[in-house]
Amino acid sequence: MLGVASRTGISVGELDFNLLAFSTQYRFGNQEWQKISEKELVLFEKDDVFLRDDLQIKQEYKIEITKLSQDVLANAIQLVANKNLTKIIAKIDFRAFGYEDRLAIKLLQNIYKKMLKLKFLIGIRVFDFKQGLLDLTLKHKNSPLKEIIYIPVARGINPTHSQDEKLVLSYRERMSGATMDEKRTGIVGVDENEIALKHYKAKSGKEGKNLNLQTLKVLEAKENKITFSCSSAFRVEEKEDCTQYITTRKGFIAENGSNYDIANELDFNGVDFKSVGIIRAGLDKNVKINIRLVSEIQDAVGSGVRIECEELNVNGSVAGNTHLSATRLRIDGTTHTKAKIHAKEGYIKTHRGFAEGDKLSIDLLEGGRVKAYEVRIKKSLGGSIEADRIYIESLAANNTIAFYESAIVERFEGENNKFNARVKMEKNYDENLKNIESELASLKRKGVLLKQNLNASKNAVQELEKKVQALKNSGQKVPANYQKMLQDYALLTQELGKIQLSERALLEQREALNEELLELQNELFNAKFINKSGAFSDMNEIKFSLLAPKKDLTFVPEAGEERAKRITIQKDPNDGGGVELVQGSNYEEEDVKWSSPSKG
Repeated sequence: MLGVASRTGISVGELDFNLLAFSTQYRFGNQEWQKISEKELVLFEKDDVFLRDDLQIKQEYKIEITKLSQDVLANAIQLVANKNLTKIIAKIDFRAFGYEDRLAIKLLQNIYKKMLKLKFLIGIRVFDFKQGLLDLTLKHKNSPLKEIIYIPVARGINPTHSQDEKLVLSYRERMSGATMDEKRTGIVGVDENEIALKHYKAKSGKEGKNLNLQTLKVLEAKENKITFSCSSAFRVEEKEDCTQYITTRKGFIAENGSNYDIANELDFNGVDFKSVGIIRAGLDKNVKINIRLVSEIQDAVGSGVRIECEELNVNGSVAGNTHLSATRLRIDGTTHTKAKIHAKEGYIKTHRGFAEGDKLSIDLLEGGRVKAYEVRIKKSLGGSIEADRIYIESLAANNTIAFYESAIVERFEGENNKFNARVKMEKNYDENLKNIESELASLKRKGVLLKQNLNASKNAVQELEKKVQALKNSGQKVPANYQKMLQDYALLTQELGKIQLSERALLEQREALNEELLELQNELFNAKFINKSGAFSDMNEIKFSLLAPKKDLTFVPEAGEERAKRITIQKDPNDGGGVELVQGSNYEEEDVKWSSPSKG
């Protein structure tokens, strides 16, 4: 092209070329060059041939030099290569051109031209590129492609990197997103049949070669001579690239130098945030943690500590700003008012913080809060309790107790205790009904205004309709302002209809919610309050909260009164829709069958 430019005086930048033909020769080492046809170029698609160090390939091209012109196909094609030049992809924007005769040949011509300009060999290791290009053009012919399509043109051989010997502690991967406080102890719970460790042996890689025939070297694999051992708590599985050590039981990985085992129990002589931080061993990983520090001046569980495990035993006090979670929990000590306890089953000697779970047993509830399915308390003073079933041996003063199924008290020994039998609800009916009433009020206001406007215009609209009809009958044109007035009136009528439909829908929603409340309220008829001694102290009340209608039925016994051991509600036989309190002088054994004194 330089020669043509010098002869013609045209700059090289204004010249282009068409590829008419090309020929290829190859040899190994210093052998004679051999010609090879385009069809025979598949020889280099064999990896063992292409990877030979002494392979040499050269090509000659027959071209036709032309003046540069705007080529839609050329502009629609872009070549993309990866970093090590082992892959070339053609990015073709089929939106830029329609189908034409010999489209596949023209696209191929443009792709090869771009490869030559980038100094790539053409036709080498193209595999099924040409067939793929032909298929695309046929699709474009039958149904124009309105997208950018990427098609592989040629590919060399990527190197396979060497694998250095290494030991991967897979069980630690779940700690990758953990905070420094969670990583402090290094305790990680594992399941059975979990890959805990992987030992990768040193393995040499394989060289590759790019499309410029440059060999892509790889580094030698390193033998790091890692020594370690795993106990019988792991089973060994040999894989192609590594040896896997798989857990045979639940627990946590215990590291002792380069020795690995699965343990199930941890003992601490007190824990604090600085030394332990946060332990997340899992609620179902069979990990048991024992903490013992009996002291009047130091907490067994210090402030800021968070622990999660399957079984947790604390012998000592629990400080504030702590979170303890366990499937089974036992605290032989006192919890701070700002301690938070979560347990499926738990026992606390003295509780002043917040605790929730399925079944909780507490010796002394002292100003603390409890939320559970079943609660057993030996003595409660100033406590707040919410549970389906509640059993209290000794009820001191100032307790607030909400129950859904049963509340049993052995002895009243204090004043100002409030019991509230309620229905457990999954959604906020009060909020839903309040929103409905608000929407109904808003719709009513809009409806009143619309009706006033419609009534005020009714006579005038009727007269206008008569005029319009008369004009139409006489073949005269109806004024535009007449039509607009009638259309406006019709739109107001439609809007009123929509408001009325919305009101009916809201009324139906309200009715459905009230029916749900009545259905839920039936559960309240099964709720029972039992005072086993029958004797009450002063200023106590037992309240049953009805849902529909929303009101409370309250029993306020007098001090020393022993006439009521069983308080329930029933439908009033003298009032069709009414509900009344029922005071029983005794209770059935079936009423208290589930309960038993709390066990320490």
